[in-house]
Amino acid sequence: MTGRTRRVRRWASGGAALLMATALAACGSDDDGDDAQASSETSASETSESAAAADPAAFCEASVDLEGAFSLGPPIDETAPPEEQQAALEEFGATVEPLLADVEENAPEEISEDVDTAAGLVREALSGGDPSGLESPEFQQADDAIDEYMLAECGFEQVEATGVDFEYEGLPDSVPAGVVAVTLTNEGTELHEIGIARINDDVTDPIEALLTLPEEEVFSKLELKGVTVVEPGQSETTFLRMDAGRYGAACFIPEGTMSTEMPGMGAPHFTMGMFAEFTAE
Repeated sequence: MTGRTRRVRRWASGGAALLMATALAACGSDDDGDDAQASSETSASETSESAAAADPAAFCEASVDLEGAFSLGPPIDETAPPEEQQAALEEFGATVEPLLADVEENAPEEISEDVDTAAGLVREALSGGDPSGLESPEFQQADDAIDEYMLAECGFEQVEATGVDFEYEGLPDSVPAGVVAVTLTNEGTELHEIGIARINDDVTDPIEALLTLPEEEVFSKLELKGVTVVEPGQSETTFLRMDAGRYGAACFIPEGTMSTEMPGMGAPHFTMGMFAEFTAE
């Protein structure tokens, strides 16, 4: 399941997968960067004009929908030729473009510039431009500002959990069904993530048993809802639409991983107890 671990941050949930995919696909297209920049500049102008008339409630809902679209990351086959990877990336970009536009259109004035920044960098990555922008301080600052706004203003249920080496602390046994903001604070010495999936209604196995199954089998028994990866000493939030049912949380980061740039070679953290199960009611 290590392929499922390459996911960071909300706007490009699975951002590491997106970074890798765009880097691999970039050589298949050399002329899309200018189009992406022009699109970003046009979008920024349009968003600034409409910010005063934005709908904060619609922004909150649209942001959650956008995160949901990125929950699995772009459908990129890393073994495919570069042109096929680029085509798949562009197709994914066309799918999420209406969601990006909806978020921008409804962005409240106080964070409209942050939304423009984040959306522009995501577009550049998806169009085959330089994907490193998704790891830049500029993107991180914009993403953090959007998080802070949503936590303060959207009125979503909030869950605060702590990741230590190697377990989750503070996860409740149940949460209200609906949109839930899950914030993970990493107090461990290694990189941690919280991947949350809804277990299918016809599945009775506990999450501990499901995690022992082969990848193809386990992902036929649940639906991934969201993932957030957190550096030691940091906190990150993911916003999830959670229907009533059973949910599992797990960390698939290999032991020994100190940062996204320093992957470890050990067993996944869930094998050492970093998993949990809860319900939405």
